[in-house]
Formats: sequence, structure tokens, C-alpha cells
Amino acid sequence: MKLKSIWRSTAKEYPRLEKYIDRDIVVIGGGIAGYLTAFRLTEAGQSVTLLEADRLFSGTTGRTTAKISANQGSVYADLVRRYGESVALLYYQAQLDGMKGFEELVRRYDIDCDFEKTDGYIFSEEEPGKIDELFRTLRSLGADCGIVRNEPPFEKAAALKMTEQYLFDPLKFLSSLPAEFEIYENTRAIKVDVVNKLVYTGGGCVKAKKIIVATHYPIINPHGSYIMKLRQSTSYTIAVKEKCSQGMWLEERTEGLSVRPFREGTLFGGIDHRTGRIGKYGKFEKLTERVKSQFGAVNITNGWAAQDVMTFDGMPMAGRYAKNLKDIYVVTGFNKWGMTNSMVCASILTDAVLERGNPYAELFSPSRRIKKNLVPFISNAFTNLSEIFLGYFRFTIKGASEILPGQGMIVFYRGKRRAVYRDEDGKLYVIGRMCPHMHGELKWNGDTKSWDCPCHGSRFDIYGNILSEPSVKACKCKQQNPRL
Repeated sequence: MKLKSIWRSTAKEYPRLEKYIDRDIVVIGGGIAGYLTAFRLTEAGQSVTLLEADRLFSGTTGRTTAKISANQGSVYADLVRRYGESVALLYYQAQLDGMKGFEELVRRYDIDCDFEKTDGYIFSEEEPGKIDELFRTLRSLGADCGIVRNEPPFEKAAALKMTEQYLFDPLKFLSSLPAEFEIYENTRAIKVDVVNKLVYTGGGCVKAKKIIVATHYPIINPHGSYIMKLRQSTSYTIAVKEKCSQGMWLEERTEGLSVRPFREGTLFGGIDHRTGRIGKYGKFEKLTERVKSQFGAVNITNGWAAQDVMTFDGMPMAGRYAKNLKDIYVVTGFNKWGMTNSMVCASILTDAVLERGNPYAELFSPSRRIKKNLVPFISNAFTNLSEIFLGYFRFTIKGASEILPGQGMIVFYRGKRRAVYRDEDGKLYVIGRMCPHMHGELKWNGDTKSWDCPCHGSRFDIYGNILSEPSVKACKCKQQNPRL
């Protein structure tokens, strides 16, 4: 099994920013949300510069299961309980608009991206009552949906079915959009001066009139209090050669199974957990066992992990970064539905920058008051603070000699606690054990071969390089040694 996504970008390479420049609008982040926002602003006649820390679409966008769907499970029932039916209806309409946005662009530019209409299912074998509740909620919102049973491949489940949902190849789609805006790759924003509107990168600096932060997880602290309002979730996906389903399926539970066909086979996802709260290794094996129990023997070609930023009410955040910051905007918190919502949020941000009204601006406002959030807020805050506090006092007597090949551990190394990985040849890779973001102690993820922070979800490779924000600083590499 190759430990990488099946999606491949055909976008050309772009230069690294290595000078001072003065620009009108800067978008930080080259995933689907940032790219679509830059595209929409350019459509509106604006001059835009986009900065990407790595290659375009190399983050969560390149690891998505790429479902364009309004059939999103329990989010609607939860919104009705929190805010009432009017808010749930508005969110549903936003998803329909997001779907239409993709359909319109594919048609306008005649994009070959495996875009196809299909059925979408939310299913449950153990709690059919949940499906009944979802059906009643969505029907009250005017959704064209129905309950089906005995539907292959999950004949034992009750399922909520919606027709006319979509699948596509996200990187083919994005690479085919006309990028009539300035792009810099391998250009990480390491500091944003919110007063003078300066974005500092490793090799240059941009002065901008307006700044949009589309970096998966917001990077400007402490403005907006995002470290308290968000958490990160890691899930796992495998690709198999067999065609196991014609439609999209999602199981209605936390660690539920996600299924979708693609050109060469089928994608299966699931086994979600809070980033950094890893527990036992073997996530890919666990997912494979679930797939084989349902579909029999399969031939796995690829496996990868993805991160999603989660909000307390299941809706994204797009708009002004914080009430006290003018001309600085943010988009984040897609709750695993980043395809449809990224299209909606791109329009929200475009209208915000141009000072135009948008029907979804208040709904997705980062400053909105989230009702019934006390328990998850306290739980999130406790997790973050406890991990930071305990990281300083957690004790270990283990040394590097106890690390097996292919594993990583926090051990004593030359008199200090370090994050140490031993490769299959016995070579050690030693980095600092604390996340540079807010100094949470890193955890080893044996499935992805990465060091993950349980506080805010920053991730690093064995060399200490950033794999995911909010950290904008790498973990300092202490030493790479021969066999010990």
C-alpha cells in the first residue's frame, strides 16, 4: 500500500517569494478554499496574490474524499435543536448553492474532472431511529429525500437517500480553472502584522490592503480566539481496485464508514479521532478489516490520513477574522464538508472584501454566538490546557535504545527529553518534543509516521517540518544520527 493520496495535481509549478512586494489582496493558503476565493475575487475584477506554504492543493484538499453533497447527516437536526428551523434551512440552501457553483464552473470551462451525478446516502445499521429523525428534519426543510432499506451494498441498514449529488476529482478541477492571479508556492506565512498589513514569509514580505487567511487552521493568535473555538480531527482513507458501490455512503456515527466510487475503484474512509489523541496504532488495518467484513477480499492500492477542522455547531467560519481587525478575513472549520462549503465561503469572502451583502455572511460569521456550546467548549479548553501543562511534567525513564525500528517515542536522549524516531535501518531522527505553536507535547502517530500535537492539531514529519497548521514554525531538528 502506498502511503499517499490518489489525487494528483496537474497545476504548473510557481516561484517562491523572495522579495518585498506591495499588493492589493493577499490570500494565504493554496487549498480549495483559498484558491476558489482568489478565483472569485479575480472574476470580480480584483488583483489577487496567493501564497502557498508548499505546493498548491498539497494539504487537506489533496486528501479529501471529494464529495459534493448536501446530504450531510446529523448537522441539520443539530442546527434545528440549536438555532431553529430557519437556520437549518439557510444552511441547507447554502449547500445547494455550493453544489450549483461546481456544476456551473465545470460546464462553463468544460473541465474534465470526472464530475458525475450520483446518489448520496446516510445510513445506520444499529440506530435506524436516527435516520427517521434526519428524514423528518430534511423533509421539513423541503429537501427531496427518502428512506430506503435493503439497498446494496448495505442491505441491513436504513438509509436516507438524496439524488443528484456529485463526485469529482478535486485536483483536476482546480488545476483546470483559469488562474488569472499571482501565485507563489513554497512560501509559508510565518507572521502577520495586523496593524500594518504585512505578511512575512521565509524569504520575503507582502504589504497588502486586504488579507485573507485560508490556512486550514487560522494562524494569527490571539485574535478571534480560534484556539478555543476549534479542534482538529484525523481520519483515514484507503483506495481499493474493486468497484464496491455506485453511490456515496456515510455511516451516521462518529467512527462511521465513508464510501465513494472513483474511476479506478472505491474509496473507504473513517476511524476518526481527535488529532494527537491517537490511542492504539493500526488505523489502516482497522479500516481494512471493516471493509473486508462488508465487501470481502479487496486489493488496496493507497492509504492516507486527512485532517479536518471542526466547529462546535457544525458550520464553517468565513468572514472578518475578528471584530477588532479591519480588512483581515478568515475561512476555516469545514467539519469534513469542505468541498461544498468552500464554494459558498469563497463567495462570502468575495462579497465581504467588496463590501457587498451575502445571504450567508451572518450564518457563517466567525464572530457568531454558538448556542449550546458550553460542554464542548469546556472539554476543548481542558484538553488543550491539560496537554500543555502535563507535557512539562510528564516523566519518562526510557532511552533511545528502547525504540523499535519504524517507531517514535518521547525518550531521554543525551540528558533531555526528545521526540525520537528510529527508521527501519536503525537511524535516529531527533527533534524537539514540544509543538512550537503553544508548547503541547507531541504524540507519535505510527500510522502516518508523524508527530502530532493533541492541543490544536499541528503535525510534523520526522525531520520536524510542518505538515499542518496552526504552527508556523518547524520543530527544530536536534540531530540525525547513525545507528545507536
